[in-house]
Amino acid sequence: MYPHRRLSTLHLLGLFAFTALALNDDHFILGVGSFKLSPFDVLFVAILAVKALRLAEPAAYALPRGALGMLLGMQVLSVVYLLLVSLHHPGIESGDVARDLRIVFYFLSVPFLCYKDIDSPAAYAVLQKYIVAACLAVATLMLLEQLQGFSVANPLRNVRLGVWAIPFGVVSLLYFRKTLNVSGPKAYALTVYMLLALVFSLNRSQYLQLMVSVLLAVMLASGPEIRRRVVLIFAPAAVAGVLVFASIGYLDVLSNRIFSVERLDEDSSYGARIQEMQGQMDSFAESPVFGKGAGFRSWVMGENGFELSTFAHNSWAFYLMKFGIVGTVMIMLPPLLILLLSLARRYTHPGLELHRRYLLATAPIYIFIDSLSGGLAYAPKTAFTGFLLCYCLSLIRNARAMPVPTPAPASAAPSPRPDTARRRSSRVLPHA
Repeated sequence: MYPHRRLSTLHLLGLFAFTALALNDDHFILGVGSFKLSPFDVLFVAILAVKALRLAEPAAYALPRGALGMLLGMQVLSVVYLLLVSLHHPGIESGDVARDLRIVFYFLSVPFLCYKDIDSPAAYAVLQKYIVAACLAVATLMLLEQLQGFSVANPLRNVRLGVWAIPFGVVSLLYFRKTLNVSGPKAYALTVYMLLALVFSLNRSQYLQLMVSVLLAVMLASGPEIRRRVVLIFAPAAVAGVLVFASIGYLDVLSNRIFSVERLDEDSSYGARIQEMQGQMDSFAESPVFGKGAGFRSWVMGENGFELSTFAHNSWAFYLMKFGIVGTVMIMLPPLLILLLSLARRYTHPGLELHRRYLLATAPIYIFIDSLSGGLAYAPKTAFTGFLLCYCLSLIRNARAMPVPTPAPASAAPSPRPDTARRRSSRVLPHA
């Protein structure tokens, strides 16, 4: 007889993150009425289907204890609350309600649906491979677009590609090169390849994210090897990058993009965002406790006479307007506690500790920057956030379930010269 093999969501979770980062394109989106389904939406449904099939197993009804049980209880309360307050809102279309709840449920529910399947070093290696593969796919698509339509006068930007994951891929190659089975020269080439794509993205937030993530990765490294690799990779890459971009006239584009943050008041789109955020905060002031409800839209008039939808590039304005103070606290508290409980403590298991340091260097700065922009109101980014929170949640579980490896005992073979350790070099005392 063949042993029963349990259905796992591990690869579905990896593909969920991969498609949210690399395949968020109109070519892969399926319209269903007023609602649009992306590949990661289909994979989320597949994860739910696998969990439903596993309800036949007795272990499916075993509730976690301790911190995991508390987090699961808070997550269930948050989901139930959001469903109840979103049942009836006159004047709001059902498609808009579903779209907003989808944004929230990805980072609320995905961690608790999949964390049990990340149960071994091999499972963590699978997650790392999906992260690096997604980053390489994003970099390839970004560079292909540049090859097709490169222009210094009108630089290309594709905000739908998941360039926000490239700092994760860079740190993965620093920390898990052996796990990924990548040689030193190949890791260097892949890192430079991803950095090149990130530079062409012209995304200031991700430049800051990369800088902070690499700096934290160096500070959290247990030995000098990571610091040596960072110097060997970034020093020549920076010099070569300056020379190459200067030769093609792209250095001025980069400097204008980076330093234009000082002249945002002259940008018409920035003024429109300010108007939009003011409109959202005015709506929040009308219903500060419970918000206007999921699916609510606030319309304001832009500077040039066009209407803007509710996307002010600030996640907090988005959540406060729609869910109020109570809803925002209930939504954000479980993810915040997952980050604190999983990353604020050291693990005795060396593998888990390495993953903790990796996530500590990359995940908090990513989520923080996204919360100040519109990232937590954008489904592909909340899908990737759910993937990261699942990664963190698995550390809490495996800290108790995964046995700590014991060091191998010293060899009992006798030394060929047992008196070597006791031998001392003779000292010649000078004559008086």
